[in-house]
Amino acid sequence: MDRYFIMTVDVDPPVFSIPSFIVKDGTVLLLNLFDKYKLKATFFVPSIVAERFPDTINEIVERKHEVACHGLKHDPREIFLDVNKQIQTIRKATETIQSVTGLRPLGFRAPLFKINRKCWAALQENGYIYDSSVVSSPLFGSHKMFFSAKPFFLNTFETGKNNDLIEIPVSVNPFLLVPLGGTWMRIFGLKWCKVGVKINLAFKTPVIFYIHPKDVVPRKYGKTWYYYRNTENCLRMLEEVIKYAKRSGAKFLTACELAELYKRSPYKRHEIISNSNVSDL
Repeated sequence: MDRYFIMTVDVDPPVFSIPSFIVKDGTVLLLNLFDKYKLKATFFVPSIVAERFPDTINEIVERKHEVACHGLKHDPREIFLDVNKQIQTIRKATETIQSVTGLRPLGFRAPLFKINRKCWAALQENGYIYDSSVVSSPLFGSHKMFFSAKPFFLNTFETGKNNDLIEIPVSVNPFLLVPLGGTWMRIFGLKWCKVGVKINLAFKTPVIFYIHPKDVVPRKYGKTWYYYRNTENCLRMLEEVIKYAKRSGAKFLTACELAELYKRSPYKRHEIISNSNVSDL
């Protein structure tokens, strides 16, 4: 399989330390950078953000990027609901995003990477193609185990649906098992990030990189130091990562395009998620 790089953006809602203009300005800065390098990205959007910033979200669509679902209110407690409640919650988020963009989202990322088997089942029930909530590290998310760093197939059987759901894990640097993303790039630096990209591409593991609009808007304030560290340099660092990936021969895809690629692959394998092998999910 070829080398792939999937740029993902989590458009989280504004909070007291992240005002609305940062969400808007950061999104536009990222869109302009992606236009410069002619790459298409996947934007994970909570339905509350789609409602509050319809013009910004529609600009994402107009520039031909993918809009995927990031939950209802970006509240990680949503996964603790039972299966039926999660089905309803995800359906509501899906319909809200579709009403704003005119397009039904096909992919999902759980807030703060908090995912469980019930949420996967709810995604299957709502006709989703892929999820991108697992970080291939036991240090993140709601699980305490290793998952494959490459995309894999799920089948939960929780709701009677047996359609395949593809999990597209967020990439990590193998030397330090934290995600390849804007926050960690700002903390550990560009060289650390490029090493992680290099290793993943060398093993032909798709690089799933994530960033937030708030990462690229320069500021010197926030809830704590890592909220704003190197925000003035983050967009430049991201540009260097993009150039490095291009020089390395990576093909840039949206998450949905990668999922479709795996669906068509003759080598696809199924990982059955059940109580017996993933007890803490």
